[in-house]
Amino acid sequence: MNSDHRPGRHRAPGSYSPLGELKTIARASAQPAIKGAAVVAAAGGLVATLSAPASAETTARGAAVADAPDRAPRAAPTLGPDATTTPAPAVSTALSSIGYVASAPKKAAKPKPIVIKDVVVEKARKEAAEKARREAAAKRAAAEKARQEAAAKKAAAERAAAQKAAAEKARRAAAAKAAAEKARRQAAARKAAAEKARKAATRGSRTTSRTTTTKSTYRAKPTLNKATAKKTTARATAGKRSSRNWATRGQCTWGALNKWYQSEGYYPGGWTGNAMSWAWGAANAGYTVSSTPRARSIVVMQPGVHGSSSVGHVGWVTRVSGNRVTMIEMNALAGPYNYNTRTVTHQGGMKYIYAP
Repeated sequence: MNSDHRPGRHRAPGSYSPLGELKTIARASAQPAIKGAAVVAAAGGLVATLSAPASAETTARGAAVADAPDRAPRAAPTLGPDATTTPAPAVSTALSSIGYVASAPKKAAKPKPIVIKDVVVEKARKEAAEKARREAAAKRAAAEKARQEAAAKKAAAERAAAQKAAAEKARRAAAAKAAAEKARRQAAARKAAAEKARKAATRGSRTTSRTTTTKSTYRAKPTLNKATAKKTTARATAGKRSSRNWATRGQCTWGALNKWYQSEGYYPGGWTGNAMSWAWGAANAGYTVSSTPRARSIVVMQPGVHGSSSVGHVGWVTRVSGNRVTMIEMNALAGPYNYNTRTVTHQGGMKYIYAP
């Protein structure tokens, strides 16, 4: 007798084991749909073995379930991209009671679509994109160049304007300086002309004075000493000069030297000392000193003469009439730094330093 060991309904009689057959079917099933059908078929036998005697209705329902595989042909599984996932069959309560848990079916992976590229179109697109990129770069470079040129022109214009403004400022400053220098020269020329005119007038008046007032109207008493007579009428000589008024400011000596300068245009020099020693000092400096009064001379008075102090007194003689001498003096009747005019009588103790 041949024994048939194929799983399923074609088993050897008397050797049916529901649990072993269920495990064999589960291991042999490769597709989710076949595995689910096998589980349902085995479950029918397992339930029939474990359950108590059923009623007629239950028996009929079980028979219907047992005969279901023979009546309903199994659908072949669909493979390929169009395959759809078959839902897992519902797990029986009886299978759950024995601890079996069905695994969920795996989803088939969708294949990636195949894209066919046109090499010519792709190349044309790349060339067009590269050309557009180069044109955009050229436009940016041109714009940058134009911006730099505009900035350079603006900077050059600003430098030119600054240079022009500086040149204009320098020109105005030079013109103002030239105008000021011209005004200064004109003022100096006018001052020089005025000084020249004053000196000319002074020289003219000085010449007139020399021809008129130098001739003293004073008449000395007749004397038999011819040498003395010649000495009193001797011609005035010029002595040493000074560049400044060397006397003490505010004193009679300073006032006499200042009047000499106003009349002659220079300061006499070559001696120093108090007023009473001026006749001797001027004679040693080369000036003519006489006892005969004369205009344009410095009168030297010894102490006590016409109120002179203990150091003497001097004044500038402006007029002589007989033995009356008119002089301008400082630090006398009007006090220090001030002039006054006084007329005195010529007497002993009075000498005159002639201006040449």
